[in-house]
Amino acid sequence: MSGELLRLRPIAHASPTDTGLHVRGWASSFSLDGGKGLWTLWQRLAGPLTTGVPPEQLTVPEHAPPAVAAALELIIGQLHEHDLLVRVPASWDADGPPEHIARWLESVAEKPARAWELLCEGTVAVVGSGALAAGAHRALTATGLAVPPVEPGPGLLLVCGGHAVAAGCAADVGFVVAPGKRGDVLADAEAVAHRLDGSAGEPPEVLAVLVGSAAAHRLVCAVAELPDPAREVVNMWRDSVPPGPVHQPVFVARTDPLRGEYHPWLSAVRPVSPDGRVVEVLGDAELGPVPAPETEDLPQLPVKLARSGDAVGFGTTEQSARLDAMLRAAHRLAPDTAVVGADRVHALGLALRTAARSLPGTPVEPDTWQTDPTARRWWKAVVLRFALPAEVEVERLGDEVVRAVVRSGGVELSWAIEASAADAVAFAAMAAAGRAQAGEARPAAARVGAPAADRADVGGAVAAAAVAAEARAGGAKVTAGLARGGAVAGRAEVEPVVLSGAFPVEEPNTAGVPWTERAWYWPYGLRDGEEALQSRLQQLLGMTEVKQVALGPVLQAAGLVAFAVPEVGR
Repeated sequence: MSGELLRLRPIAHASPTDTGLHVRGWASSFSLDGGKGLWTLWQRLAGPLTTGVPPEQLTVPEHAPPAVAAALELIIGQLHEHDLLVRVPASWDADGPPEHIARWLESVAEKPARAWELLCEGTVAVVGSGALAAGAHRALTATGLAVPPVEPGPGLLLVCGGHAVAAGCAADVGFVVAPGKRGDVLADAEAVAHRLDGSAGEPPEVLAVLVGSAAAHRLVCAVAELPDPAREVVNMWRDSVPPGPVHQPVFVARTDPLRGEYHPWLSAVRPVSPDGRVVEVLGDAELGPVPAPETEDLPQLPVKLARSGDAVGFGTTEQSARLDAMLRAAHRLAPDTAVVGADRVHALGLALRTAARSLPGTPVEPDTWQTDPTARRWWKAVVLRFALPAEVEVERLGDEVVRAVVRSGGVELSWAIEASAADAVAFAAMAAAGRAQAGEARPAAARVGAPAADRADVGGAVAAAAVAAEARAGGAKVTAGLARGGAVAGRAEVEPVVLSGAFPVEEPNTAGVPWTERAWYWPYGLRDGEEALQSRLQQLLGMTEVKQVALGPVLQAAGLVAFAVPEVGR
């Protein structure tokens, strides 16, 4: 029997509604309104489609009434549009795979026959031991693949041709890394096991079987050129739909209750840029190297605050605050000499600003910034909202290079270097207000510091609370240790906070709307002039090149960049 048949995917289901018909598949659905007669049409159409019809016969009958013809065209069109129809050979039922495998391939594969051919061409090697390997072996055998007996070995490794999947299972947690080359998946498996740090001991059989079956599923999909299961997963633990596919997904399973979910991973051997999802990846609850940035009970006015562990980030939006907090926490994973940024522009801007911080300047008249709504807003937050007896020193370092420093009671709270006096004051004042705001949030929390530019020394912390308290009392200095990587480096003063226009800010919804103005979405748009500002800073510092610092493979895979702070005059 030659030719092809067009079938309704087994995953498609339909139900009548009061006004028509609702059809749903695995990832999409559609509803049609037009009366209860639509359900009758569906029943007559679905029967032949379940068995399969030649593609050329899936047409509207020639003498069908106009209303019926229009309804059939609409139904057939929607089935095509939502990918609920699939082509199979006419001999598929007789010469194809077992029925349960055939139905699965019809549900997920673009070309079921081709997928089955690929599966039949290879032999799967299973290397492992215990219930983990046994579970994977049973799952692979159930697909009809050629699977020799299990070879002894650590963890679990599945290999078929050029495809491999590695997995592991501790007493309380198991995982499956993304398919790839044998060496890559083994390296990823070792790193994931280290990150998860599971309890020693034999895993419960139910956990081992779940992990082994998930590994088999991922390998089968890779061999058959089907979408990885991570791209088809339905998240049962959250109400919101994920923004996109999980970055380099690793399946992580736990017990009490038994559950499994795909988590983003930063692979050192298979680095892929997270494409703007660095906060989600670096702060993942299971596999992220830093704590997930949260707003928790931190106050959100006037400055947006977020906390990653004991590092606090500042911003004009929650998204910016979360990224800022994550960068401050990630800095502890970087070399001591590094100034870490979200990207090259950000990191270089921080390094140049830090180097230019001590350059001599000439005073700038207050009128140059006091008429700016943004600068005035943040300065009022410092002196009115938080009642700090603060002063701001504004100096011009060069052509369109201005430094602003906020002090209170002899303590330097923050500083900024920008192209205009208004922007410099606005950033410095926002940082000072954020310090006071974070200090009032949790005065008993553990202190945290930042040895480099654009890193806060407050984490809703003792340090910030002390700064605010001594500033209000006219105190001269605050003494605190700055924690980094678990060690405490003694310093005479709390490091001032610096925020800058080099920071990547998401585009607000109001950007470019005619009736809005700069103050509505500041600091968005400042990065457009960052390259020119950095060129002027390099001229002032007398340098042509800034040394980039190598980060570890995890931070580098996340897209973070670091530069060494240049010495003035070199």
